[in-house]
Amino acid sequence: MTETEKIIRQIEKCAPAAEAEVVSLEAERFLKSEERQWMLTGQRYYQNEGDICWRRRLVIGENGLPQEDPTLTNRKIAHGFLRKLVDQKCQYLFGRPFTIRAENADFAAEIERIFDRGMRNRMKNLCKEAVNKGIGWLLAYVEDGQLQFAKIPAEQVAPLWADEEHTRLDGAVRIYEVECYAGRECRHETRAEHWHRDGVDTYIWRDGKLFADPENWGRAHLYIDGKPYNFEEIPLIPFKYNEEELPLIRFVKPLVDDYDLLKSEDADNLLDNPNAVMVLTNYDGEDLGEFRRNLAQYKAVKVSDNGGLEIKSAPLSTEAVNAHLERTRKDLYEAGRGVDTQRENFGNLSGVALKFLYADLDLDCAGIETEFAAGFEKMLRFIRCWLLLSGRGDFSGEEARLILNRDILLNEAEAIEGCVQSAGILSEQTILENHPWIESAAEEKRRILREKGGEIPGGN
Repeated sequence: MTETEKIIRQIEKCAPAAEAEVVSLEAERFLKSEERQWMLTGQRYYQNEGDICWRRRLVIGENGLPQEDPTLTNRKIAHGFLRKLVDQKCQYLFGRPFTIRAENADFAAEIERIFDRGMRNRMKNLCKEAVNKGIGWLLAYVEDGQLQFAKIPAEQVAPLWADEEHTRLDGAVRIYEVECYAGRECRHETRAEHWHRDGVDTYIWRDGKLFADPENWGRAHLYIDGKPYNFEEIPLIPFKYNEEELPLIRFVKPLVDDYDLLKSEDADNLLDNPNAVMVLTNYDGEDLGEFRRNLAQYKAVKVSDNGGLEIKSAPLSTEAVNAHLERTRKDLYEAGRGVDTQRENFGNLSGVALKFLYADLDLDCAGIETEFAAGFEKMLRFIRCWLLLSGRGDFSGEEARLILNRDILLNEAEAIEGCVQSAGILSEQTILENHPWIESAAEEKRRILREKGGEIPGGN
């Protein structure tokens, strides 16, 4: 028996059998769940790999049963509708830099230090994850002496909720694969991490059973100067797309599939012209298969005396197809709560018309913003705790707000005219924040002062 096997057996004796059983059951349940299958489907469709990519052309075989015919034209035209809808929502909410406001200047400075450019980009990607899979997860951890937040793929996290509303976690099981080497051989190993209030226990999945990992068993949530600490809460933070945690794909998949299939079939019809009927007279061959091969390869057929080939065809009707595609596209954007940029007169709409066009997108994003505000509140708890443990200050009673600056299209001329007419009524700060040409009101105020030769607050 090797030393590693001895350690594993010792840990198995120490580890409660009930815990390993719960972790195994929860992991298997989640891996087989409909919830996780929808997550994978959403990711697949986001990458433009819809069901149409596995389409088969079937014919009636000799036994009367359908069978695939690889000789038929088989276009597989996938449309990235889901990607466009998901990106619309993410860019609408996170396309412009979001703002974090806190009354305490020191607390605000510490938060800004954590929310650097990389973290801000991670928040945008987290929004994409949530819309695509119904829920996204951030893991709080410490690395190089700094508090960090990592995005964990939702299909890896089996949450153990403490309440029916899914607001508090009793724990979580994370299932993921890692590459490891045995000599020169690279193999994949499945691991399961059980996150609970007393730390993290890691298992290795082999032959359908869980074995405790001796190198990663009984870890704390975080370590500061080598000392282990556990948060009062599980350091996994959920960010939901909606209250039900339903991904966008569940609302639009039938419509995307219908559009892809009809467009692919229409392309097949245009190439094959199946309405054409060939009338063959006195064919000088053995079977129709040979006839089709000669026609395809040589563009000619052999016929006997008084023989011939006549092609009778009916014109293809594309009006019905186009009408159906147009209705499906309209229904798709309706169900997905997005904006169809191919609609007529899109570029000539006024401010009021643009707001009406964006109404569904704005409504959906308002719900996302509410869910992300709840997730941000959970982030603050870990930030306050970390700042206290690391000796950077006690901000227990301090609050902060996440403000998402939505990136809506607008009529610039109307917006600028509104800013001009608001002078003397609204503050200069408010006018600058709403001017379409200004990205940073603070920076613009510094430029104005610089031009006037006045004192510039905050430096040159």
